[in-house]
Order: sequence, then C-alpha cells, then structure tokens
Amino acid sequence: MLYWKSKTSKDVASSLRTAEREGSGYPNIRQRAEVPPDDGFALFGVGENFIDVQGAWQEDRRGVVAFLFIGLMYFLQYQIFFNLVLPGIGSISSGIGPMGYPLTTAGYIFAPLSILVWLAANIVLFGFGWRWIRLEIFTQRRLVIRFNRLTRQVHINRPSYAGGIVTFPWESTVADISGGDKGSRLGDGVLALVWPARYSGAGFDDFSLVGGTLSDRDRAEALWEYIRRYMEEGINAVPSPTRLRSMFPWPWDSVRSTLSFMKPSWHNGDKGMVLTFALLLSPLLLMHSICHWLSLLLCWPTWWPKAIRRAGLPGAPVPKLTTADDYGPEMAAKLRASALKVVDNNSASSGP
Repeated sequence: MLYWKSKTSKDVASSLRTAEREGSGYPNIRQRAEVPPDDGFALFGVGENFIDVQGAWQEDRRGVVAFLFIGLMYFLQYQIFFNLVLPGIGSISSGIGPMGYPLTTAGYIFAPLSILVWLAANIVLFGFGWRWIRLEIFTQRRLVIRFNRLTRQVHINRPSYAGGIVTFPWESTVADISGGDKGSRLGDGVLALVWPARYSGAGFDDFSLVGGTLSDRDRAEALWEYIRRYMEEGINAVPSPTRLRSMFPWPWDSVRSTLSFMKPSWHNGDKGMVLTFALLLSPLLLMHSICHWLSLLLCWPTWWPKAIRRAGLPGAPVPKLTTADDYGPEMAAKLRASALKVVDNNSASSGP
C-alpha cells in the first residue's frame, strides 16, 4: 500500500527520480542458478499451466493490526457504548438517571457529551485509520502471484488500494535476491521480483516480495530458481512441493506463522534456545497466533477474474497486459512520472 501511495501521491508527478544500479547483480531468467530449486513453502498451488506463489513477504507477521482493532472495538463498542451511550440515551428519553433518581442538569449535559465522544472516536477510527485497518482485516485474505507458463505472463493479485490486479510479461521479470549467508540466524533471505517500466512496457515500475520467512540468501535464490525453471523448462524441471500453503485460514497455520521467526535458529541447531524463548514468550505467542487467525477470518478469499482463471486453456484469450492508462488519465500521468529512469552499468546482464 505504501509503495503504491508513493507512486500516486499528489506531488510525485513533479519529482522525476534517477536511479543507478549495477546490472551484474541481477540474474537473468535464462540463466540456471547453482543452487537446486526449492519451493520454500511458498506455493498455494502448482499445475501444468501455472503456479500460485505467496506474494506477501511479511504475511507471517500479521496480527498486530488485528490486535489493536479488536482492542479498540472492545473499548469503544462495549465499554463505552453499552456502559455509557445506551444508558445515556435511556436516561434522556425517560428523564431518570442510572441510579433511579430524576436526571439532573449535569446528567442532561453528560449523556449527550458521551454520545458525541463515542461518535467522534468512531469517525476518527474509521475515517483516518481505515487504510491501516485494511492492511490485515476487511480485505482479501492472501496476496498471490500467478505465473502462467503457457501465456508467459505474471499476474499479481492485490487489493485496489495497493494497485489492484496487474499483469506483466514474464520476460520483463527481474529478480533481486538478498540476505545473509547460509547458516545465518537472522532469517533475512528476501526475493524481490521487479518489473521495470522499460522492460514491461507498462509505463510504471512495480515489484513484489515473494515467499514467506526465508532463512538466508540461498533459500531466496532456490525459490527464484524454482519459479524460473518452472516458467522456462516446465513442471518436470522442478521437484514436487513437500506441502502447499493453504488458502483456507486453518488455526495451526497461524501458529506456524507466529513461530516462523524462530525457524533459522532451529535449523541451525539452537533448539534449546528456541524452546526456552518459546516457553518464556508463550503468552505473547499465543495472543499473536489468535490475532493472526482472526485477521484471516475477517478477510475474504482471494479471487481471480475469469480471464486470468481461463488463461492458457484452449480457445481462451490471452489476458491484457497492464499499462498506466488502465488507471485513468490523471493516475496514468502520476504513474509515468514515478517510473525510475534506470541507468545500467551492465545492461546486457541485468535485464531479461
């Protein structure tokens, strides 16, 4: 959401930026990596025509917004509404105070004031905080990237306030891999897929962080190699996933997500430390797991348009590629203005 807002803000059209990058650090989609392909438990589905991959790198961390929202709802809608607002409305209509005595002048002032405070608090919460509430609840449940090897397209499914559903050509994909060395305890492996405007023809740059918590750079590179080989060589060139991520919000998946930050240390042999921390933090971890699960329950399933669902089937049309013009003239101007003017020192090896 923040990335999309940065591209479509009011003043972005007047602030063209120039970026300079070293091209040799970006693997080509035609090049085989040295690490064997691994799905990294990032796949929702795999088939002959397409794979669906997790497109939210920090999805395992969700739950904080849900915790704050549920806490505010309990305070505003239960404590204040049922204990102050409703009794105040009853007192004003009957003229009798909560203790059974006639309502005094102070009571006639306090009751409407409590109602106004409750209304104002709700207006502020939903008027100014709605964009943050919808980061985790009352939005689509999963962010998904679909790689269709028959149409040679990549579809990113995101909420409308974060750019909506976009379609880019696979050949315009650039992989940016970062993270610590193998054996790192930080769990900081990151796979970012980028679609620069000059490659995709969309008129604007876009990117997505792929996969969940990855232990190190090698894991991120292995996930990229899985996606790359599937798209370039087919389903027989990659191993079958050990298990798929579920689109349905099972509670044990929320527990697994909450504990995911401990995976690097667990895999590196620090099992005693992990168990000790898990025991000490168990109340907090339990609360996080519950809020993570509730946030998923308060969202709706991710939905693909018919054109993307049928893409690659016999007789089905190829989905249209996304361009800045799809967002209207005013938004298109801002998106084009936000596109980075990229200067590659080694353009032959940095792009597709």
